[in-house]
Amino acid sequence: METPRLRLRPLEAGDAAGVQAVWNDRVFLRFAPVGFRYAGAGLDRAVEWCSRGVDGLAGVARENGRLACHVGLFDTDWSAMTTEIHYWTAGWARGRGFAVEAAAAVARWAVAQAGMQRVTLHADTRNEASLRVAQRAGFRFEGVLRNASWTRSGRGDLAVYSLIPADLSEVA
Repeated sequence: METPRLRLRPLEAGDAAGVQAVWNDRVFLRFAPVGFRYAGAGLDRAVEWCSRGVDGLAGVARENGRLACHVGLFDTDWSAMTTEIHYWTAGWARGRGFAVEAAAAVARWAVAQAGMQRVTLHADTRNEASLRVAQRAGFRFEGVLRNASWTRSGRGDLAVYSLIPADLSEVA
């Protein structure tokens, strides 16, 4: 899948150094779940994770070939046709709209091509960058799950967003 500035493809071993850098990035870890098992992981673990090819897509910047972001769908319920999306951005690429581009493309694909009836997005309300991604990618705010986020920053609230078929015309 391609967007104006990204090539979205399965993760591969060559992405491992970029993935490991994110796993060890202070900004990323601030909102990583308490049980995030890759914090501080070495390059070998990142190579193994990337080589599985099942944990989402690498967003590779077309301008320089670097790993800019990651986007993935999980908790997919094929009988209800619902899924949840998550994303992260490499430190060098933050603030440039790569996560917006990737999340919008994958969410649009999930609804328009895979037939999903709902793509859910949860973001810690303290994570302003993630909230901006959700809004700019065309997700609609639904409400807050109080005290539902348990990150390395402590307990917090989760903002809930969604994208459904009727919203497709509004996706970035």
